Amino acid sequence: MGLLKLISNRISTEWKEKFNKNIDYLNDLEKKLSDQDKSMNSRIDNLVLHSGGESPNEVVDARVNNKGETFPTLHGRLVEHETLTDEQISELNTNMDSQKEQVQQLNKSVQQIIGGYNEPINIYVSKDGSDILGDGSEEKPFLTIQTAVNNVPLITTSQITIWVGSGAYLEDIMIRNLNFTSFLIRPIDNFDTIDPLKSDLPVKIRSICFTACKGYCQVAGMQIVDTANGADYGIRNEQSGYMAINRCKFAENTKTLARYNAVYVGGTSKINMYGDTTLINQKVAIYAVLMGEIFVSAFGSGNDVGILCENGTVRGTVSTSFATTPTKTTGYGLIITKGTVLQ
Repeated sequence: MGLLKLISNRISTEWKEKFNKNIDYLNDLEKKLSDQDKSMNSRIDNLVLHSGGESPNEVVDARVNNKGETFPTLHGRLVEHETLTDEQISELNTNMDSQKEQVQQLNKSVQQIIGGYNEPINIYVSKDGSDILGDGSEEKPFLTIQTAVNNVPLITTSQITIWVGSGAYLEDIMIRNLNFTSFLIRPIDNFDTIDPLKSDLPVKIRSICFTACKGYCQVAGMQIVDTANGADYGIRNEQSGYMAINRCKFAENTKTLARYNAVYVGGTSKINMYGDTTLINQKVAIYAVLMGEIFVSAFGSGNDVGILCENGTVRGTVSTSFATTPTKTTGYGLIITKGTVLQ
């Protein structure tokens, strides 16, 4: 049975051609060795049967190989044949090892595209980790959150959790073009009992953005810092699915920045804010734009604009002490402050 060719893949046409050429070579070599073996056995059997097993003709004839080449002695021919066979077997083993390495490379590439099925994916990040030597395990965590994100498969049905050790990670984290069931970024340390109005949260980042992703995502226990050197938002959901913001904190004063939206939702994305998420001294605390939709449950004070709704939809409201301008709409923005029954 010959080796099977690689019919199709999504990795590289050039790689597939090289792979199939190697398969053709191995199959051809296997056939040649098989034909030589059958030819020799048939010839020897015929001579033995017709010489009665006693004639020296058998030995003399055995000095000639299947190509008609005559050797001085039968021993010489056998040694030559065995040497050639050994070389061919060695070459065959080398090619098989090469094929094995290519298959392993292929499997790794496929795994980067398509993740495990239903098995949870847990990736760890720590200030003591390494993006070079780490592998994202609890024993060998990565140093940066972005590296952890970059190791998430493009498509997966698994639940993804990035566990982040306490500390400040001055990163503008971008999660782009991923397809997942759920994606959670949260601290390793427990933060459920922390009051963001009174205390800092264990993990600090510059910003985080989900864009063009499909699935449920959650950002939990994160505090936005170093805003002057980061993006023009703290947490952003753009052209993606449903996001939950759980017990996050925005406390650096952003009023002097030219443009800054602490929480941004746009392009048919949705956000649910809960868990005592706190916003203090923000230029714009909550911004819904271009069909973006958000449910607001937020605490804080000292903000310039609490809710800015520009052709988006906001459900919920904020107190008058939350911002100088608690709510503001532009274009066809809609703010729904209480439930109603439409008739």
